[in-house]
Amino acid sequence: MPVPHMLLALVLGLILLAPGAGAQEVGKVVRLQGSAEAREAAAARPLAVGDPIRRGESLRTGPGARLLVQFIDGMELTLSDGAEMAVAAFAWNAAQAAGAAELALVEGSFLLRTGAVGKLPDHPLTVKTPLASVGVRGTQFWGGPLDDPLSVLLLEGRIVVTTAAGSVELGTPGEGTSVAGPGGAPLPPSFWGDDRIRRAFATVGFEN
Repeated sequence: MPVPHMLLALVLGLILLAPGAGAQEVGKVVRLQGSAEAREAAAARPLAVGDPIRRGESLRTGPGARLLVQFIDGMELTLSDGAEMAVAAFAWNAAQAAGAAELALVEGSFLLRTGAVGKLPDHPLTVKTPLASVGVRGTQFWGGPLDDPLSVLLLEGRIVVTTAAGSVELGTPGEGTSVAGPGGAPLPPSFWGDDRIRRAFATVGFEN
């Protein structure tokens, strides 16, 4: 299950008290196709390869764009065009092997490969979407609208997709689930066909 907000706040607070933990930068842009920006409150800045990504920012991509961000724990996030993902919380202390993170998808599709935080035994990495919350168990997965308002495909590891109406666990690569709309429960896991997998990958694939 996702990490409770109080526990997440406690973990983040302890990490931020560590020496050198005051820096806001939690990752950087490693690949970009088209235009993208990082926004915090009313301020926005265009992104380019090598630019830092800071905790609390929302990442937005333009038409036809793709954005690949690598976080300080090794996690990699790819966004489709017309996507928005907020880095709601992120902390990683390599010396203490401690961290916690929460990403929040507003729209669009994404591909996530977890780093050190996502592999911690207490599972302190969560990806929230408007329709469901995904508890990450050291993995790689795709998420976004595909035939349904929200579809999720497991590529490696294990995830738990949860809504107010229920939850399902995906534990075999190639399994997926969908949520048909607000208040709906995730569908039972099923294996996606090659065509559906190809269409999912196309949303986050770079042209070259």
